[in-house]
Amino acid sequence: MPDEIRTSKHDLIARVATLELLVADLIDLLWRIDPSAMDRLAKEADNDLTIQNSRIALPAGEHQRMRLFSVLQDRRRKLQHRRGKQGEAA
Repeated sequence: MPDEIRTSKHDLIARVATLELLVADLIDLLWRIDPSAMDRLAKEADNDLTIQNSRIALPAGEHQRMRLFSVLQDRRRKLQHRRGKQGEAA
């Protein structure tokens, strides 16, 4: 049983890593296709994070608030334009 759990965790980690790479590639591709739309998305992500930080704490559990903050912060980071990649060939 412990080997099955270890294998399933390893498989899950591999799948999540694959999805993260696909999302990163998609974001890079979208920056090349429509930079102005991506700028709007990046500003929206930054605004969402600002709103979350300035809100009065809701009665939800602290771990839920921290998870939401983490997700919003990660979204903002991923949508930021990477200037070094702008000049690279596709």
